Amino acid sequence: MKARSLAAAAAALTLLVAGCGGGGNPGGDTSSAGGDKTVRLALTQDVETLLPMDSNVGDNIGVLEVVYDGLVRYDAQSTKPYNYIAEDVSSTDKTTWTIKLKPDFTFQNGEPVDAASFARAWNYAAYGPNGMANNYFFERFVGYDEMQGVTEEDDDGKITVQEEPKAKELSGLKVVDPTTLTVELTGPFVGFPTMLGYTGFFPIAQACLDDIEGCAKKPIGNGPFQIDQWEQGVRMSASKWADYKGSETPNYNKIEWTEYKGSSSWPDFQAGDLDTGAPPPSEWQSANNDPDLTSRKVVRPGAALTYIGFPLYKGAPYTNIEFRKAISMAIDRQAIIDQVLPGQEVPADSWVVPNGVPGGVAGTCADCKFDPTAAKAALAKAGGWPKGQKLKISLGQDDANEQYFQAIGNQIKLNLGIDYELDPAPDFFARRAARKFDGAFRNNWFPDYPLNENYLVGPYASGDAKNGNDTLGFYSKAFEDKLAEGDKAPDLDTAVTKYQEAEQELAKEFPTVPISFSQSVAFYSENVDNVVLDPFSGSTKLRLLNYVG
Repeated sequence: MKARSLAAAAAALTLLVAGCGGGGNPGGDTSSAGGDKTVRLALTQDVETLLPMDSNVGDNIGVLEVVYDGLVRYDAQSTKPYNYIAEDVSSTDKTTWTIKLKPDFTFQNGEPVDAASFARAWNYAAYGPNGMANNYFFERFVGYDEMQGVTEEDDDGKITVQEEPKAKELSGLKVVDPTTLTVELTGPFVGFPTMLGYTGFFPIAQACLDDIEGCAKKPIGNGPFQIDQWEQGVRMSASKWADYKGSETPNYNKIEWTEYKGSSSWPDFQAGDLDTGAPPPSEWQSANNDPDLTSRKVVRPGAALTYIGFPLYKGAPYTNIEFRKAISMAIDRQAIIDQVLPGQEVPADSWVVPNGVPGGVAGTCADCKFDPTAAKAALAKAGGWPKGQKLKISLGQDDANEQYFQAIGNQIKLNLGIDYELDPAPDFFARRAARKFDGAFRNNWFPDYPLNENYLVGPYASGDAKNGNDTLGFYSKAFEDKLAEGDKAPDLDTAVTKYQEAEQELAKEFPTVPISFSQSVAFYSENVDNVVLDPFSGSTKLRLLNYVG
């Protein structure tokens, strides 16, 4: 069984918006002629690597978005993909795809961005013993299974190979010539071109592959900015790459990131040391009552879903659908949002964000409505809760999340009489991957690419009827059959409809409890304008940000 790394696993609850921003000018005049145009940003999550194939957290992705270019990029407003490094991505059967590259792009060390640069990155990511977080994105490639072997990862992230893989390269991935790749998938997937803008599909230079540890700290990118230095856990800086040939590059020439914990960057934003930020819950009301601040505020419906998972692999009561529905109906979603994260979340009633990606519709979760009477009846139907036991709710260590899930626990206790205890753990993600939970646990997901399929496959699909998917132990043949129908659809519109039907099957099984969708919010300084929030992560789109300081 392969450990599936969830793309938004480490994303802090809706505070992703504080992760990126534009510049201020503390410490010097950056607005004068000839002066440096420096933007100063906050990183609010633990950034551990800058390898594209190992980066699936909002802040890592935000940095890499200006350090690397991929085959495809996404329109910041419509989310539609468009070719960037790719000249064309085409297929006659939706199974074998031909990717043509635009010529003359290079990495920051002068190496060509060619077909081989994508192949080497994808093969490295797909090789199981490398332990890359984006490994699972290559599951659809022919030859993926032969590259996995059997591995075990300890709490420190060290991987032990127990059985060597049979292959070191994807047999379905071929370099035809310097500007042409072919990819053979295990079956039709009409959405394949849509995936290719995701971080995990970025290319890497040969020099990066030769020094993978060095490249994780100081990448050799092909985007408009190059990393100058990184003092991990403290600060990072980048400067504009003079030889960049792409068309999408901002008007500033330096970026300085400072790393913070959670929403602790807000005082520095208020002091003018950062150019965007979002307040912690305790200061939300005062920030939104400040006319000066609200004149420099941008809001966008977010795409991140926070939901409750259950260890179905532990058996009863978690495997009882009535128990899961009881938990859902016992939670007054709007009340907890108003209490803890006002204006930064909206109640969720589906497993795919409505109107956020193609196929997202509201109301697929009928049992997401607050109904304490129905919740009590469902719990009784499930056989009740063991007397004297507490429901453990596991989550990562984050102040806002702890407040949020304490409010959720209080609702469960009030409306079902089930006492609870929070379990905030530094090794939360390792424990989740290892199936070591004894109770409910927090999950968060935001899409990696604009297709409703991405909300469904990663968190729930497995093809493993015996063990179910990795983090929940969930399996549904009807659900996976509908996903397969979507994959085989002749066009994206038909595929989207089939994936909607898959979500309806998910609703029948009710494996998880949707809680809330993010509402992306950022305040910004007078030094920047054109602040556009990413439709997926909610962070500031740095290539669109305009420096006016």
